[in-house]
Amino acid sequence: MQKTTLEKLGLAAVILLAPGGFILGATLAANHYRKRRADARAEKPSDPAV
Repeated sequence: MQKTTLEKLGLAAVILLAPGGFILGATLAANHYRKRRADARAEKPSDPAV
């Protein structure tokens, strides 16, 4: 297996098996989507003032 696949499997195992893993998973997901939204805003050109 590739290293990235193993890292993702390890992270999934921690989220599912560790106490509080659901909280960790929700936090990671929220950070991922927050960063994705910020990146989309940075790429979007701003409207020029009329």
